[in-house]
Amino acid sequence: MALPLPNIDHVILLMFENRSFDNVLGAFYPATSNPDGGGVPSGWSNPLSPGPPVAAWNAPAGSAAQNIPFPDPQESYADMFDQINTSPPMQGFVTDYATVSNATPADIMQYFIAQNVPVTHALASAYAVSDRYFASGPVQTWPNRLFSLCGTPCYNTHTQTAYVNNPEYPDYPLLIGQLDQLSIFEQLDSAGHSWKVYFDDEAPVSAIIKYVDDHWDKIFDGGNVWPFESDPDIFHGDFFDDVKNNRLPTFSLIEPRYQMLSAVGIKAPNSNHPGDSMAVGHSDIPINVSCGEQMLAKVFNALTANPSLFATTLLIVTYDEHGGLFDHVTPPAATSPFPAGTVAGFNYDVYGVRVPALLINPFVNPGVFRPPQQTPPFDHASLLATLRDQYGLSPSLSPRVDAAPTFAGLINTGAQPIPTPNISVPSCNWDTSSLRVGHAHPVLQTALYNAKRKARRP
Repeated sequence: MALPLPNIDHVILLMFENRSFDNVLGAFYPATSNPDGGGVPSGWSNPLSPGPPVAAWNAPAGSAAQNIPFPDPQESYADMFDQINTSPPMQGFVTDYATVSNATPADIMQYFIAQNVPVTHALASAYAVSDRYFASGPVQTWPNRLFSLCGTPCYNTHTQTAYVNNPEYPDYPLLIGQLDQLSIFEQLDSAGHSWKVYFDDEAPVSAIIKYVDDHWDKIFDGGNVWPFESDPDIFHGDFFDDVKNNRLPTFSLIEPRYQMLSAVGIKAPNSNHPGDSMAVGHSDIPINVSCGEQMLAKVFNALTANPSLFATTLLIVTYDEHGGLFDHVTPPAATSPFPAGTVAGFNYDVYGVRVPALLINPFVNPGVFRPPQQTPPFDHASLLATLRDQYGLSPSLSPRVDAAPTFAGLINTGAQPIPTPNISVPSCNWDTSSLRVGHAHPVLQTALYNAKRKARRP
């Protein structure tokens, strides 16, 4: 069987947070009437009662626009249901955001012009972008991130119900390997392939998977879990060292900084998650998308500085879920990740809202990349299906992965390489002038918890 990604030896997943396709790339396309893809349709709006409909709009270039929306939209399963399942569909975003304290309802309909996400737009212009890539479910961060690594959000074996909201998971909000679930990492090890998690926060969300946590050496060399960027780089063990020295593993997961608290003071979050820079408590500091743009530029420039490595590496840039921001395309029905009769209630038989997806390599077919007609759309399970076929991985992770289309047809080995665009590293426009400190974030709590575990070791 032909490999889905010929000549590709390394796959990197850089997953940001909580932005819809239309919010990030809606202005990348001309106005469309396509209900299944493309950018924002001309005249697209959502109702708000009382009052006239709220039209989709663009804020002018500048750091103020890069903070929109603030405060954080709502992203629970119940809120997403209300955002999506209106008549006609996709008309509940403004109404839902209007229930958030101190929110400006129209801000949920803002979508970025190129000047406010310049790195994303430049890379989308040069390489491949998919407008048929959906979150794996209309649910929060943890279940969607688990989907991208395990092919399932997992479920509560006592209640036989699937997890849909972050707080439902065991030991939430700690990240301590509480889920003993088969993942892509275990599959890669079994097949003799390598992997690493590079994290920019105090702990990676992927450490909720027991196999990841077990392979994270928190005392000595890091094991399979390494910092994204070391400052200062004393031990030469971060992502940039591995790229420079040709040590990149078969599969890399890059996790951004989700929040501002660290062991050495405050740091700018670069997850692009809309809302406050602290997930627990309030800092009154919005997360600014320029910081995620800076992270993306650094990753891209590091790869292109090693041309032979870049030629054999596929960088996938996406978002875990839409985070309550509007999109015009109705999520279609999906194959449940659970075998029949496994769970009661919601069984993930529908996708979440579209999210941005960039596919970057010098030999991609540039432009819009879609799965074949008459097949399901792309979602996070497509990455797992692609890695399965590329590296001969087994056993099956879930029925959703089994049904997912791969990225076959993306790479054109006979083409001339795409000229490398000149990507400037933008400033991170994170404004701390209104800082108000709240409670310790779960990621910092986890770091403190792990420090205690180190101290107890003989």
